[in-house]
Amino acid sequence: MLASLVVASVVAAESRPHYGGALEGSLLGAPVTLDPPLAQSHAELTAVELVFDTLYRTGPAGLPQPHLAAGPPILAGGKLQIELKTGVKFHDGSELGGADVAASLERIRTTPSRWALAGITAISYSGTALELTTSATPADAAKLLALPATAITKGGKPQADRPVGSGPFVVDAWDKKGRLVLKAFDNHFAGRPYLDQLTLRWYDTPDGEARQFEKGDAQLSSRGVAVFTGVQPKFKSLDVEGPAALLVFVGFGRVHADVMADRSFRRALDLALARGAMTSVTSGERLALSRVPLPVEAGGPMLDAAGRLDNLVGAKAALADAAKRVKSLAPDRLAQLKLEILIDDTRPDDRELAERTAHALTKLSIASVITAVPAATLRERVKRGDCDLWIGQLAAPVTSAPAWWGVAFAAGGDTWAEQRLAAGPIDNAIAQKAFADRLPIVPLLFRAVRIWHRSDVRGLGFDATGRPSYADMFLYGEPTRAQKVGKP
Repeated sequence: MLASLVVASVVAAESRPHYGGALEGSLLGAPVTLDPPLAQSHAELTAVELVFDTLYRTGPAGLPQPHLAAGPPILAGGKLQIELKTGVKFHDGSELGGADVAASLERIRTTPSRWALAGITAISYSGTALELTTSATPADAAKLLALPATAITKGGKPQADRPVGSGPFVVDAWDKKGRLVLKAFDNHFAGRPYLDQLTLRWYDTPDGEARQFEKGDAQLSSRGVAVFTGVQPKFKSLDVEGPAALLVFVGFGRVHADVMADRSFRRALDLALARGAMTSVTSGERLALSRVPLPVEAGGPMLDAAGRLDNLVGAKAALADAAKRVKSLAPDRLAQLKLEILIDDTRPDDRELAERTAHALTKLSIASVITAVPAATLRERVKRGDCDLWIGQLAAPVTSAPAWWGVAFAAGGDTWAEQRLAAGPIDNAIAQKAFADRLPIVPLLFRAVRIWHRSDVRGLGFDATGRPSYADMFLYGEPTRAQKVGKP
């Protein structure tokens, strides 16, 4: 089933892909950074994959495949040996070598993505041979070394406005207000992408992207077709949907630190949320409501009918328990409490999820206000703890349980998963119990990404992380005009 979700929409009868041409599509929000270990949102991870390369890539079935690595990790003498491919070039023409790989991995251990390498205690290289001292199995190590956070940068250096990677596309222009322009990297070791140029935009209005697509000014859209009554897109459109590998969650800040840090308060919010009401927060794509940061494909439990409803009795009992420790949650002071919920103004669906969160707080007699801010502002305020609650998103390979536990705990500033990964594999049952007790974030749902594309756009699919395969796209033939509404 998973493999069928990620198959590109290339029909068997068509001719070989053509090189050339330019396409315009969209990202699910504004990318704040393209620095691999700092990337968090679906938009950032999508762009990082286009600009940088990793040692391994997650294949259609969720299994790691060699990419910069010449083969799978080999266990020898208690250490993992990874041979690197030769002749790989960075965008500036310099050659990628073992020093770049080792430096990149060492740097990751100083960033919020350090959980991904928690099981690696030493990194060394000799020529094109990389050696890792780790407790992880070769298969588990390869899965983690396929994550976008572990992408290789030149000299292992941080990447700013004009990042230099070795990936299939080069950053040509990055307008932080709404546009990322990528051009094909002719010397990509795995082959030049078919397109000459790919422009990815983001919008701060719910219908901005849909209007561009329906007028024919963009060839791709993740906001659906015929958003407006009686309107059809200018050109015939097809759609491709990926796996439900995008987790949307509620995070906690530190403005009211005593409230946000209390686990019973977090549990009260979790129980007060009616997740069943969130099924409308889509543009027609698949979603799976959840209370744990683990998709079913990775061993997570399915949410039953009771879990889709709120549990107001349990929520109020949890709030009463929190009030024993937090004075501002006491019944006589609760009316004075007002919490702020931050959302990214370039992710329109997040407002409805924030409204559902606000409604859950209302049921607990807690007032709140929703504040929409630019993506960069949200990232900075969350980093400072300058908010109460915020709506965030995480993406990981849909079948990789260690990745989900790692990224979910890390998003809440909790080191539980990092410590467990350092000791060996994570048991799902133990992790679920720890997560329920600590609630570093409150998961809401997993959603798929659904992209509509013009009929002359071919090769579009998704990987197991739910990122679109933009590097495989190409143009074939001429676009077909859509039939007018009401016409046969």
